[in-house]
Amino acid sequence: MSHTPTAKPFEAIRAEQFVVLTTYRRNGDAMPTTVWFAEQDGNIYITTNNRAGKVKRIQNNPQVTIAASDRVGNIHGPAIAARARMLPAEEAAIATSALQAKYGETYVQMTSQMDTGEHGSRVFMELIPA
Repeated sequence: MSHTPTAKPFEAIRAEQFVVLTTYRRNGDAMPTTVWFAEQDGNIYITTNNRAGKVKRIQNNPQVTIAASDRVGNIHGPAIAARARMLPAEEAAIATSALQAKYGETYVQMTSQMDTGEHGSRVFMELIPA
């Protein structure tokens, strides 16, 4: 039985609570990280602290994969190739809206802990199917 690719590759993980985002070091080593995410209009949105290693790795190499997982990173789905980009501040609203709609008050509580008080301490990224 052959598998027909979907036009929306992220649709399969939309209902998941966590994914493993795998970024790559300059030497090619994979660096998996469990993250919250939201799917909106066929793209994935993630937020993190601007000092997180994944931010630097994405700036150096935007090729990533994501796979459905539990909260501790046990993967239970196929990896999906994507291209990541850091969102400029003027585009962050779509990510904030998607994440807050998915996680509600828990999102507000968790991101308030991420904010260190520095301007721009939290950044958003968008993943586009590869």
